[in-house]
Amino acid sequence: MSILKAFSLILVFIVTFLFFLPKQNIYFFLENELSKHEIIISDEKFTSSLTNFEFVDANLYIKGVNIALLNKVNLSLDGLNISSKEIGNVSTSFDIDTRSIVIDFNPTKVFIKDYKTVLKQFKKEKNGKYRYEYVLF
Repeated sequence: MSILKAFSLILVFIVTFLFFLPKQNIYFFLENELSKHEIIISDEKFTSSLTNFEFVDANLYIKGVNIALLNKVNLSLDGLNISSKEIGNVSTSFDIDTRSIVIDFNPTKVFIKDYKTVLKQFKKEKNGKYRYEYVLF
């Protein structure tokens, strides 16, 4: 019975932690870190829920140049998902088995044509998507 109580307390702690976690502050911290690399996200409309936060209609600037309109960006416990008409769809996840970050990218035809040097960093899959894996440790 004590194992059940301990498990229940841990579960209540995790749910409470996720509910009261200041997600908007985490987003502003990440935005501040990106600005150190001259990557600015502006004009976004921010929403959050229990386990994720997202913003829509954000402008992405790199070194002062407006690169794309990000239609939807969702950051959750599962990873990061980005949808944009200009760049395509990006999905990231953390693979615990290989201790790596996996980025799956389905770029638009315009992105493929204009940013070939960026895509050289990715491995092209048979289905036309691109994948990048970064081993953390």
